[in-house]
Amino acid sequence: MTGTFKIKLRIHSEDELYNPFDEDNKTLSSDVTDYLYERYKEKGLKDKLEIHITSDENIDIEKLRSAFLGYCDSQRIQLLKEKKRNMIKQLWMFGIGVLFIAFGLYASDKLPELTGEIISTIGAFSMWEAASIWIVENPENRIKQRWIKLITQTEIACENNTSVD
Repeated sequence: MTGTFKIKLRIHSEDELYNPFDEDNKTLSSDVTDYLYERYKEKGLKDKLEIHITSDENIDIEKLRSAFLGYCDSQRIQLLKEKKRNMIKQLWMFGIGVLFIAFGLYASDKLPELTGEIISTIGAFSMWEAASIWIVENPENRIKQRWIKLITQTEIACENNTSVD
């Protein structure tokens, strides 16, 4: 069953949505993005995502959407870079592992037993590191890619609440 998962934000001023170091207010605050990501983890698989912001003052919704889409784009680019780095690390560690294991097997009768075991252990460790990236890091990145794809389609609604706390 498809529903809507609402993430509610309560702010006093529009400036709370943006990074305080960005004088143009084009970058979302890390507090906002962290909160959205943590709440996202609670939603159902097929739920649509909606962000509902209640503020004491009016919010420029187009400026907010632009900053939000800018955040999505920067995250997408960061994940693509991470994917490339992971691929290079995997190939590098796998190559080192193969070289060390092959050398260990080749030189096993020519080297002291302890030295051969150390070389084989280094090779196995390198291959394990490559497998760890493949088993652990790459799936985490795929989850983040799905999150970015979903949040790009997020509806953003704002409500002006003039009541005083």
